[in-house]
Amino acid sequence: MQTMMKTDKDTFYKNKTDKKTLPQINIEELINDDTWDLFFKLISNYYKLLDDEIEEHDLTDAQRTLMAFNILYGEITTGGFLELIKNGHCNYIFEFRFSETLKKWGAIELAAIIDQARKIYFFQKTELETAITTHEIFEMYHHYPEFNVLDNAFFKIMNFQADKIKHYIQHHIDEFAIVV
Repeated sequence: MQTMMKTDKDTFYKNKTDKKTLPQINIEELINDDTWDLFFKLISNYYKLLDDEIEEHDLTDAQRTLMAFNILYGEITTGGFLELIKNGHCNYIFEFRFSETLKKWGAIELAAIIDQARKIYFFQKTELETAITTHEIFEMYHHYPEFNVLDNAFFKIMNFQADKIKHYIQHHIDEFAIVV
């Protein structure tokens, strides 16, 4: 059962179910937090739940997508799509319905970048996954300049797309947490 709560600017939903995979979040945090602070609060709570009580498959699709977004952000900002591939996160980003969910959340430009990276990845999957050493990965940047283009595009849109994701979370909070 959901009840609507009105705030000064936006409408949020308060979920009155007792789902074990949904952490509690204070309404003030939901409204006032910086985009990245909100993501951190939610994601850190998901990892606590995974450590204590539940399996990853118990999380909602929205929770798994937000966690995948966190992985994407961390990998791209430290080494780009090739780093993401090297560290074995392709199943979260390319094989999971990640980009479709991002489109639903309004992060269409980010989803387009991921779709382009997915095409390159699947076309050259064997070669890309065999590069293990750091030196081999650096060599791949020369062989796959299209990943550099996508990495740069990611940085140009990242904050704007993150704000769209935050907006979606705020208006569909019952998929992510229980508001108290």
